[in-house]
Formats: sequence, C-alpha cells, structure tokens
Amino acid sequence: MKKLGLTIFAVAVLALPLCAQVSTVKVDIPFEFVAGNTTVAPGQYDVRLLSGSVVQLVGNDSYYLIANPDDPSGRSDQAKLVFNRFGDQYFLSRIAIASTSRDFAPSRTERELTKTAGAVRVREEVVLATR
Repeated sequence: MKKLGLTIFAVAVLALPLCAQVSTVKVDIPFEFVAGNTTVAPGQYDVRLLSGSVVQLVGNDSYYLIANPDDPSGRSDQAKLVFNRFGDQYFLSRIAIASTSRDFAPSRTERELTKTAGAVRVREEVVLATR
C-alpha cells in the first residue's frame, strides 16, 4: 500500500510542471484584430499562453501566434489584452494572464500607420472577463 501511495505522489509531482506551463482564460473579443501577421475574427476564445512564446487562441477557428518572451514589466494580477487602435483597426500588443505576459511585435500595417502623418494611435486596455 505504501508503494502505491508513493507512486501516486510521484506521478502527481511530475505532472505539476506540465500543467503549470499552460495558462488559459476565456474571452469575448467583439472586434476583428491583427496579431503579428494574422488577422483574427471577432468571437469567443480560449486564450492560452503555451510554453516559450507561443499563444493559442481557440474558438470557431484556432490560431497560433508567436509573441516575444515573457516581459516582467507587463505582468499583471488581472488577466487582460492590450490593443493599439488606429481608427477602427485593432492591433494586439500584449496579453497578460496569471502573472505572465507576452508582447507582440507591431505588424507591417501597424508600423505603416504609425508613420502616416495624422494617424492617431489609441492604446486601449481590454480587461478580460474570465469564466
């Protein structure tokens, strides 16, 4: 009986790092947005920060996005998405979940809009409603 208890304990301890590598929240994003070179449709998504710099959005469609590695300055106790907005165009800038954050490099379109005279960038912080 002791051997069985020790085996179960060992399996549980070894499985913890595997579970800890994925942080997930559910979010309803009401507008189309760009992340890197990917245009993402509005909808409900499970947002998962996978190991390394991979972010997965799972909804009606599934997207894998490459972000910059964890940025300690962007960490937050509250789950949130940060977008840069130019008019009615949204660009994903940062995802923060469970004291981990990922930043996204500006897309080509976002860089061009930044250079365009008269383009006004509005940084919006969208707090996720987690379920």
